[in-house]
Amino acid sequence: MILSGCASTKTRVADFSAANARIDMAIESADPATKRHLVAARDQLKTAIEACETNGAQLEQAIRDKNDAIKDAEYWKQKQRKALKELWFWRGALIVAILFAARGPIFWIARKLIGIPW
Repeated sequence: MILSGCASTKTRVADFSAANARIDMAIESADPATKRHLVAARDQLKTAIEACETNGAQLEQAIRDKNDAIKDAEYWKQKQRKALKELWFWRGALIVAILFAARGPIFWIARKLIGIPW
């Protein structure tokens, strides 16, 4: 079995048209007391639909922001690694140059510490 995934998916707003149609049909054939409750239910459904659309838009924006932040973090991480590679290259070159320039005194001190008389 092969598993595949996606970093972000398109969110879709639920379809409330059937609920709206049923409430409208029920309002047409309801008595006045029930009609009042059905009108309140229809108004609540409208506010719920608006809230769902708003939340969906906010979720899409948050996903885009998150993906952009991940992309920026990866860019700066690569840039930092490149800078560190260059830094260590030049540090190494400097250390080699210093060791090459000071090879006489360093070898003399090393020979004396080890005990080689010449």
